[in-house]
Amino acid sequence: MKLSVAMAAYNGAEYIIEQLESIRTQTRPVDEVIICDDQSSDATVEVVREYIEKHQLAPDWRIEVNPKNLGYASNFIGAVKKTTGNLIFFCDQDDIWLPNRVREMEQLMTDHPEIQLLGSEFEPFVSSEDAMSVPEWELKQFKNDKSLEKLEYRAKNIFIGCQGCTMCIRRSFFEKTKEYWYEGWAHDEYVWKLALCMDGLYMYHAYTLRRRLHSSNVSLQKMRNMEKRIRFLKQLSDSHRATLRFAKALGLSAKKQKLLERNIRATELRIELLEQKKYWNTFKLMFAYADCYHKRRSIPVELYMAIKG
Repeated sequence: MKLSVAMAAYNGAEYIIEQLESIRTQTRPVDEVIICDDQSSDATVEVVREYIEKHQLAPDWRIEVNPKNLGYASNFIGAVKKTTGNLIFFCDQDDIWLPNRVREMEQLMTDHPEIQLLGSEFEPFVSSEDAMSVPEWELKQFKNDKSLEKLEYRAKNIFIGCQGCTMCIRRSFFEKTKEYWYEGWAHDEYVWKLALCMDGLYMYHAYTLRRRLHSSNVSLQKMRNMEKRIRFLKQLSDSHRATLRFAKALGLSAKKQKLLERNIRATELRIELLEQKKYWNTFKLMFAYADCYHKRRSIPVELYMAIKG
């Protein structure tokens, strides 16, 4: 089985070599590493090219520079599209893979052909004083007991439940779903939701990498002002709608489609609350759509944001 790594790079010169070294020294070597640089203003491209040359990794390892800055989501999908492996490992530029990550995840994907997407747990570590933190609710879910869990199609699992940097997907899955991806849709949320629809979403309860925490972690940034919150909700609505189109194309049951429709309606009500000050939407959301939240504490938080303006 051919194994590929897709990495999105941007101003990662400070940490990227540690990540590349952890990939190169895996107990099961990968066959291909594709790095797409999104117009970095630091020395990312130079240090990567020097690393590839030093270890004579070309042409299986390569870095390509985008003709313009595409943004995180499009840059990552661009890297995935350039890979050729049967399995594709998502990779951030600043983490450190544990030595057996590739071997263990490949074995699970081989033993369980029903898996379309396999996520894992991680060990966080802080590398700067102003580092963002991993939410407590996420860390509490970690078991690190090497068990495999299938995530069923239900309300809780509509929302992404693991970090994209831990994910591995099948190329066949990507080829079947790529037409449903749209520009700006976060790569990890896209594969999560569509793997859920295909009944192929699994979690490996084991640490497979060390997750570096610093001030620039994109996935850990908070939505503490009105503008960011509304933008997030509109993006969430778009992703629900794209997932619903995929669910219909697959012929999923009316019950499963209705779950997505309810999530779309809940998101609309949340946007109305914030944009139009429709405070009474809070009661609808609290009593009829509470299961359409990743965390229910968002209900009073958004009411407060709407009142405060």
